[in-house]
Amino acid sequence: MTRPYRVLVADDEKPVATGLQSQLEYLGYEVIAVVGDGERAIEMCRRLAPDVAFLDIEMPGLDGLTAARRIVEDPGTPVIILTAHGHPNLIDQAVEDGVISYLLKPATNSTLHASIQVAVARARELKTLQEDVEQLQSTLRDRKLIERAKGILMNRGNLNESEAFRLLQRQSQDRRVPMAKLAESIIQTEELFAAPGPAPAPIARPARRNPDSPRGE
Repeated sequence: MTRPYRVLVADDEKPVATGLQSQLEYLGYEVIAVVGDGERAIEMCRRLAPDVAFLDIEMPGLDGLTAARRIVEDPGTPVIILTAHGHPNLIDQAVEDGVISYLLKPATNSTLHASIQVAVARARELKTLQEDVEQLQSTLRDRKLIERAKGILMNRGNLNESEAFRLLQRQSQDRRVPMAKLAESIIQTEELFAAPGPAPAPIARPARRNPDSPRGE
């Protein structure tokens, strides 16, 4: 059975927060925290990792838009703004801050439900995209390491590119080490031997004696 989405509510007006909590629970969502300021919303999102967070804009201390920006950045929880203020500048700011949806109070059950479904789906898409980007970056880094290691083997062993790659591949299989990891070790070893050693200490020479001195000084 699929678990209900876990929701955080941040609104400094208790009756409003309680009413929203009741609506969400009626729709089958699990409200895991209700807080009254932006700093607390950030703290609870990092601690509890809700699937989505509802934030009002005007709250004591840290406002909802600033809190939303920080929540979107870390821990990455999708944020829905629920406010009584529909000024275009606020909406534009919310979009720039990464807010997924902007709702005006009072929100109907159908609007709340739709916004949560969209927010969670968008968050999953973004997470998948980020993972794809990270995988691509990792693959590119591995290729660069392997190319550098091939160059070292070609210079050290007087090998052509194909021979260097086959040697790297064979050693990777024999040692049961990923090629990129082996390539990194080869590069580190090469850099170690290529690093200049400490400069030799100057040779101390005896002082020359003065022939005119009675003691030969």
